[in-house]
Amino acid sequence: MEKVKIVFTDLDSTLTKEQGVIDFKNKEIFTRLADVGIPVVINTGRSLSYTIPLCKQFNTSNYVIASNGAEVYNFVTKNMIYRSVISKENIKKLDELVKKYQLFFIANGVEKRYTNNLDDSTGFFVSGNLESIEDEISQVVLQSRDLEAMKHLRKDLEDTTDLKIANKTKHIVEGKLLYYDVVNGEVSKGNALEILCKHLEIPLDVAMAIGDSDNDIDMLSKAGYKVAVANASENLKKVAKIITLSNTQDGVATVLNELYTHLI
Repeated sequence: MEKVKIVFTDLDSTLTKEQGVIDFKNKEIFTRLADVGIPVVINTGRSLSYTIPLCKQFNTSNYVIASNGAEVYNFVTKNMIYRSVISKENIKKLDELVKKYQLFFIANGVEKRYTNNLDDSTGFFVSGNLESIEDEISQVVLQSRDLEAMKHLRKDLEDTTDLKIANKTKHIVEGKLLYYDVVNGEVSKGNALEILCKHLEIPLDVAMAIGDSDNDIDMLSKAGYKVAVANASENLKKVAKIITLSNTQDGVATVLNELYTHLI
């Protein structure tokens, strides 16, 4: 592990514990790694506006990858290294699907998030429909409690757009709000990792990636050092070369402290 030059970590259920809590043990190791020149980059399906405050609070690097790889951003210099914007044509098609299946949506702009869910709009700008949003949108999260509607929605997405579902609800529970993260077809966490490594002139074989879900498979596949937390999906564990402790047992801090020990 002494060859690692950059670390990419997923956020939810990898870096976070229950209810989205991040332990400050992670801040300590992020700071130590920064001191020896190794940046830590959060690579998440969350929006930029959600993730950047966490990056600042926990002393990650200046870089963040958001919206399942649709955005690669230096939030200190405000340099957008890469952004994949959903076309107006596809936004219109998504709007039609929202109306057809009576869905909630969350749309990710750069500095703002938009929703039509009045019951859960704290921190969002409210918009009655997607087409009326003037911002360029990189990811749309489609939500419903109706499982059958979501099954039909998936087929409609595949048949009528060149978009893809980058992530979806992991544990289906009756009455739970189900979701699909929808992005352009070329978008992935792995592609974003590759783009940032190229920008920073860091070879992929000295990158470490840490995750828990199937949507992290591409990210781990691109990195030389592939780490899964113990609570990861079985599909991701098949790709990983290292299994650390679970998210509730500070798995990320554990493997990064081991990395730091090899470096000093």
